[in-house]
Amino acid sequence: MDSTTDLIVAPATAPQPAARSIVRLAGDGLSGVLRQLFLSADGSPLQLPDLQQPAQLINVAFHPEALGSVWGKLPVAVLFWPGPAGPLGAPVAEVQLPGSAPLQAAFVQETCRLGARLARGGEFSLRSFLAGKIDLLQAEAVVAVIDARTPQELSQALDRMAGGVGRSVEELREYLLDLVADIEAAIDFADDLAPDAVPVPDTTQDAITPKIQHVCRQLDRVTHQLAGRDSGGQGGLPRVVLAGAPNIGKSGLFNHLVGRDAALVENASGTTRDWIAGELRDTAGIVSCLLVDLAGIGGLYESGDWLVAERDVSAAADRVAREEIQRADVIVACHDSDSDPLITVVDSTTAECIHVITRADQQQAEKKMAGPQEWILTSVKAGVGVEKLRQRILEIVSSLDRATPATIRLRAGLESARESLVQAEKSMTGCDGLPSDEALLAVLLRHAIDALGEVTGAVVGTDILDRVFSRHCIGK
Repeated sequence: MDSTTDLIVAPATAPQPAARSIVRLAGDGLSGVLRQLFLSADGSPLQLPDLQQPAQLINVAFHPEALGSVWGKLPVAVLFWPGPAGPLGAPVAEVQLPGSAPLQAAFVQETCRLGARLARGGEFSLRSFLAGKIDLLQAEAVVAVIDARTPQELSQALDRMAGGVGRSVEELREYLLDLVADIEAAIDFADDLAPDAVPVPDTTQDAITPKIQHVCRQLDRVTHQLAGRDSGGQGGLPRVVLAGAPNIGKSGLFNHLVGRDAALVENASGTTRDWIAGELRDTAGIVSCLLVDLAGIGGLYESGDWLVAERDVSAAADRVAREEIQRADVIVACHDSDSDPLITVVDSTTAECIHVITRADQQQAEKKMAGPQEWILTSVKAGVGVEKLRQRILEIVSSLDRATPATIRLRAGLESARESLVQAEKSMTGCDGLPSDEALLAVLLRHAIDALGEVTGAVVGTDILDRVFSRHCIGK
């Protein structure tokens, strides 16, 4: 693991046109580097708040011996946390620059010249975790916030970042720690205390069993809450994309499936330039997934006369469509009877794939339905196969496991903790009518404590840290 005190720097926003871009710095020597980079807005030496002061937003100017000699006077501000109260538990600065990719790159380069190094992916989040500012669940939620593509996905990720689940789990862990402390005190001091001494905590079955059952109920509540999130109840719906070449009938199929004319349908290539989403409902009217109509992909087929988009707009639409295919849970690969069905873009994903022949009323499509794939013959005009396709989509969606890596780890930790608690409760009955083994009870409760600690990061190995933070991007 890298040093947690090195001075590091990285862009915190993408290098693209915007009103502002942000560069983040943290580590030893931060104040000195900031004074070399900037002057106060009035031209005087830069004054930074001391450790006891709160964060401050400081208007600054580039130092003439640094970037000022090239970039001149620009509106720049520094949000500076002076000490342990900040988000990393140590001094950290976010430099707010005009939104210019060349300026952002020049600033990072100048900072590295003055002694900083480029931060690695997730290094800022890792320092925040190690300082106790966030737990492991919140650190993993940072990735979900970055990857969110819809308001619902962002809302769900921000909910995770707020730390509600992590706080609940940590409270239960603290409760168990107090319980174990009582049990171990009873083991260590019961025989040494006189009758009039401070009483030993009650560790009888009647006293301990209700406490264990209370923790089990709370773990079940957290597990139920987790299951609700994974099912998409909070907006994390599975994504089903309609992919295919331009003018192949995707938009007509999309409109028929969602039950409204959401997508423009024209008998011309390139009508759809961006993706359009609609909710797909099951027979009970419950929203089961998000159906996405993609722009036609010019290079989708391995052979044929399809061209890669000729113009910038078409190229951008093509790129966005390919990106959506890569993040889809289910792909509906649309073909007509004249197209080559070998789809390299689809083959490069691990998503479930449904192969569909569109506009079957216009041509003899059966000739294309040979091979190992399962084909569904559809015609919106003739009303053929669309309901079969809907049921196939719903069938696949219902079988998906929507758990994220964070959820999988949380679920495993909760299950492990609960199993240890069940064993601990059983141990309270003793064997053959004999009193229970308090030492065994304490061991089983500590197993539950460790399992919960691995969830929040209170007890965690470097291998888990590597898996969590390696998915973060640079600057986060």
